[in-house]
Amino acid sequence: MRVVEKAHADLVLYVSNQSFDDEEVRLTVAVDGVTVVDGDFFVEDQHNWVSFPLSLSPGDHDITAESDTGAEMIESFRVPGDRMRFAIIDHWGEDGSADLEWTFHRQPVAFG
Repeated sequence: MRVVEKAHADLVLYVSNQSFDDEEVRLTVAVDGVTVVDGDFFVEDQHNWVSFPLSLSPGDHDITAESDTGAEMIESFRVPGDRMRFAIIDHWGEDGSADLEWTFHRQPVAFG
């Protein structure tokens, strides 16, 4: 598994900080135990998803994410091998409580 050009990706993972309460958050994301994201994300205007195109083997995979605000997430997903998939991890925080939200898509994501 590795980060590749989008045209060669099996999964395009988008990561964002959507919390005005946590203007800067450190997020770490691993797929099948391999870290693919480890960095600081700034809320800015909330519309600032960072893409990570990943090359994955066909089949089932596990994804974990955690933030320096204490939010954690564990999910499973499947990539078919012949079609690209898309996923989003958003960090949300309010009143001292942080969450990570996961969505998985068969079609490209339209951000508004």
